[in-house]
Amino acid sequence: MDVYFYGIASSYVSDSLESALRAKINVKGFIHNQDNDKYLASLKPIIVLKDIESCDKSIPVVIPLITPSYRKKIEQEIINYGFKSFFNLIDPTSIISSTVKWKYGLNVNAGVVIGSNTQIGKHVLINRSVSIGHDNIVEDYVSFGPGCVLGGHVKLGQGAFIGLNASILPKINIGSNSIVGSGAVVTKDVPSNSIVAGNPAKVIKTGIAGYNI
Repeated sequence: MDVYFYGIASSYVSDSLESALRAKINVKGFIHNQDNDKYLASLKPIIVLKDIESCDKSIPVVIPLITPSYRKKIEQEIINYGFKSFFNLIDPTSIISSTVKWKYGLNVNAGVVIGSNTQIGKHVLINRSVSIGHDNIVEDYVSFGPGCVLGGHVKLGQGAFIGLNASILPKINIGSNSIVGSGAVVTKDVPSNSIVAGNPAKVIKTGIAGYNI
């Protein structure tokens, strides 16, 4: 199976590449969508935007970026260049229940566990060693930092960002574009466009546009 990686200025490209190698997926090329040289020199072959017309647009694309807003922006950019599909990059060391359903552009890193009846939207990134319980709803563009734990019946709104080692108790709703700080323990619903942190987590800022926006 061939794929392209698109948007390679992020250091997360290395983790995504490791997942692809473990899954025996061939990266046909690394497309750099910025006018600079901020990418790992070891990546080959590099494809810059002026050469993108030479790409086979039928080959699916992986977006190896952590930030929800960047993935959302680049999704449309990739479609505008004429690519036809996005690849679900799932590390073979992950354990995913047979009843889990997802859309496209899913990126699952090493050691992830996802429980039964969970629904996952498009372009969701699940970093290494995340544990997602049963009957959760994860909407589009959500990002998980390493080591997050979700109980059952949790809902994460579009564009939410869950920091590393955060824990979210069962039946909690996290609003769209909200940020859960690293190590937070969330015991109450989080409103949209908010930042929460601490144990137990408390709202420390409201009215944000989202992570890195």
